[in-house]
Amino acid sequence: MELAKLAEKIKDKELRKKVVDILNNLELSNKNFKKYPKEDLKTAGSMFVIPSSGFGPIERDVFVHTSTLVDLCEKICESFEKNYKLKLNKDYLIAAALLHDIMKAFEYVRNSKGQLEPTGILLDHTMLATSELYARDFPEEVIHIVASHFGEGGPTPPRTFEALVFHYLDSLVSLVEYYNKAQKNIQEQMKDQILYLTEEELKKLSEENKKSK
Repeated sequence: MELAKLAEKIKDKELRKKVVDILNNLELSNKNFKKYPKEDLKTAGSMFVIPSSGFGPIERDVFVHTSTLVDLCEKICESFEKNYKLKLNKDYLIAAALLHDIMKAFEYVRNSKGQLEPTGILLDHTMLATSELYARDFPEEVIHIVASHFGEGGPTPPRTFEALVFHYLDSLVSLVEYYNKAQKNIQEQMKDQILYLTEEELKKLSEENKKSK
C-alpha cells in the first residue's frame, strides 16, 4: 500500500504503527457495518460539489488528494516554524492527512464500468473515521483533527492549531481539485462541439459562399 509508505514520515513509532496497521487493514470494527463493500484505497473516489460554482458534481481521487495533503502538511510545518516560531506537531498532521478520508472507501465503490456508486452506508466518512480511530486507541489530538476537518460548520470545530491548519489545507486542495477538474470537463465537452474541417472542405464552402452572393 503506497499510502502506508507515506506513514514512514511519522517519527513516533507507536503512532506510525497504528497508521500503517489501519491503512494495510482497512476494516470497520463494528460488526453491524461489515456488510458494506469496500473500494481499494488506490482506486477510491467520491463525488463532491461546490453549490455556488455553477458546475455539477466532480469526482475526487482520494489517493491523490491524500498524498497532496501529506506533502503540504510537511511543508507548512517547516514554514510556520521558520517564520512564526510556531512548532506544529508534524506527526499528528501527517497521520490525520493519511486517515481523514480513508472511509470514503466505504461510501463509494466502482461498478464494472469503473463508475462510482454509493454503497448506501448511513454514516459519512468523517464519522466512520472518527469512530474507528477512537476504537483503535489513536491519540485524541489526531482524532480531533480528523473529526474537525470539515471546519467551523461541522459538529466538531477545530480547536488546536494543527486542526485549524489542516482544515484550511484540506479546503484549499478541495477547491483547486474541483475547479481544475470542472475546467477540464468543460474543455472536453467543448472539444466535442467544435467542427473541424479539412482545407479542401473549407475551400468548397468558400466557393459555394461566393456563388450564393
